[in-house]
Amino acid sequence: MDGSIDSTRKCNGTFSAICTIWNLLVVNSGPLRSPSDRSESLDALRGLAISLVVACHYGGFALGIFGVDLFFVLSGFLIGGILLDSRDQLGYFSSFYGRRAFRILPLYWLLLLITRPYHWHYYLLFMQQLAWLQFGYTYDAGADVTWSLANEEQFYLMLPLLIAYLPRRWLVRLLWCGVLLAPVYRWTCAAHLPGHSWRLFLMPASMDELFGGVLLACYLRGYCRSPTLWAVLACVVPLYDVAYVVAFGSSAIPLSVVALICCAAVWSSTAANVPVLLYPLIWMGRRCYALYLFHRIALDVSLDLGLDRYAAVLAFLAVCVFAEISWLLIEAPLIGYARRRFVRAGTAAVATAAA
Repeated sequence: MDGSIDSTRKCNGTFSAICTIWNLLVVNSGPLRSPSDRSESLDALRGLAISLVVACHYGGFALGIFGVDLFFVLSGFLIGGILLDSRDQLGYFSSFYGRRAFRILPLYWLLLLITRPYHWHYYLLFMQQLAWLQFGYTYDAGADVTWSLANEEQFYLMLPLLIAYLPRRWLVRLLWCGVLLAPVYRWTCAAHLPGHSWRLFLMPASMDELFGGVLLACYLRGYCRSPTLWAVLACVVPLYDVAYVVAFGSSAIPLSVVALICCAAVWSSTAANVPVLLYPLIWMGRRCYALYLFHRIALDVSLDLGLDRYAAVLAFLAVCVFAEISWLLIEAPLIGYARRRFVRAGTAAVATAAA
């Protein structure tokens, strides 16, 4: 794949995903009616993201690669929002890291146990991209999809510190720097470094998506509500895409269609009654972690059994059954336990005064 096309994919996927959430959660509606509405809206987006990824890996759907871009922006938006809301509470760090550990590690360890990837110690530390840089890319029987999870985990280690210790103004400035510098990083890697790992798989290559999601969370909480700033952004983003098409000859029109589909899906889910057609997306969104981690393994097993003609269908059904079992027996119980175990106790200022 040509380096410029790779970079175009990342840049345009970033802005399509950011604009999707922006339209739905800021411009379109104002405050959502209830936390459950918001949850269903974001679950529908997650369901769309995992659907795109599965369609890419199972059926060769070219636009499916943008599901990962959407996942990154959603992660920035959701995790950034959680941290912004709890930054003044006791147990800020312990509750965040504890809950994330119970959410991420059990299924991840199960995947590594099943796949036994090369250079497994890199995987344990969420540093598998470094192994690819050092030893060359290797297909690890399904574990290679975890590069995006590694990016998110590295992001999770850094973001709580930034939100806890940076003043609001400097936090917003730093986030903007990440958004603006990520394309420069990708272009530099594409021009001067061989292979795809540097420009696609390392965390700096995804900073605009991750930090862009946090910026949207900041906006909703009044951190950066300058109308002029967002008006300028609304003008710059389309011009940016046009300039990139002129420079590299790749159209962003299909990505706009993806963004419009996202807008339609989540706008519907914020209505009083969630459309029945969105229920499958909401179901997949809540189980997207298991679906993402194990969908490649299910396809590989189906192909190994000689079920070439029906491999994709059978693999999808199998991974959906596994995801439901995982949700009921592993994920939901552990999420509930982590919430009870790692409790945020009011604000630090109030607790100190009470003491």
